[in-house]
Amino acid sequence: MTSLLLRPLFRPQALGLGLGLSIATYHAMYQRPLRLDSRPMGSDGSVFSANSYSKNARTPIMKGGNLNPGAVRQISSGSIIGLCAGLVVSTFSRSLALILGLLVVGVQWASSYGVHIIPYNRLQKYVTSIDLRSAVQDNVAFKISFGTTFALAAFMQF
Repeated sequence: MTSLLLRPLFRPQALGLGLGLSIATYHAMYQRPLRLDSRPMGSDGSVFSANSYSKNARTPIMKGGNLNPGAVRQISSGSIIGLCAGLVVSTFSRSLALILGLLVVGVQWASSYGVHIIPYNRLQKYVTSIDLRSAVQDNVAFKISFGTTFALAAFMQF
């Protein structure tokens, strides 16, 4: 009889709700409030501006012991764009979505340890319209969240 009463407590939704509420309560009582918002990056109040990329390119994740608002913006936009792009690719090939997402995360992980898988100095001779070094090494928070959600979209079912 007791196992029938406890069975709804062991469902993933109940477990996630309990963990989420306990973490939120802990932060509310013992820590400073955890804010996951950021200010607009443009000087005119808009998100996109001419110098927005140069400001966001080398954004550190932590700033002064707190999450950097620019990094939070990169993580959230990378997750949303990665999910949408991953869903589009996974409609054609789930394995391709998984491989591409893991490839983005793997290249960023290797680059953080100083291993440059993509020879951007050699490829820069052929591509002159963009800076390949900047495309590979900058905006790390965006690329990690993009690659992770892109790969996870391969497991979604409709």
